[in-house]
Amino acid sequence: MGIRYPDPVQEPIPCYLDPRSGPVMPDLIIDVPLFSQRLIEVLKGAGVRNLDLYDAEVIDREREKTYSHYKAVNIVGLVSCADLPRSEYLPGYKPPLMKFTKLRVDESRTLGLPLFRLAEDSLVILVSEAVKQAVEAAKLVGVRVVSLEDPSAY
Repeated sequence: MGIRYPDPVQEPIPCYLDPRSGPVMPDLIIDVPLFSQRLIEVLKGAGVRNLDLYDAEVIDREREKTYSHYKAVNIVGLVSCADLPRSEYLPGYKPPLMKFTKLRVDESRTLGLPLFRLAEDSLVILVSEAVKQAVEAAKLVGVRVVSLEDPSAY
């Protein structure tokens, strides 16, 4: 995660919906991750340029539908910007798999990127205030930006 894939990726990438999924398709499916074309346009409009995009097909076997307006996304850029002395995290975990219970970011180390993965915990995706505002204004389905002050962020 966070680095470009060195080899070609066979496209489209087939992804199967969980049979328990509802009929409304979200703009973000986080497991892969898959972004809708709508979400990609919102992010690009907010200045995000570090996304490698791959054609994907989301296959809903329950409803016998295939959705092709999604892209598998690789967020390029692992940024080491956790302010560890001010953050709280579980002992025994080391980067890139630290487990934070409170994350403080040293903004001087974010490289000015509006969206990136945290090097200390590569599952964490951080966004700038401009990206947060753009995502909220777009009223995307299934996408929410959570403040690091919110306990649900952890």
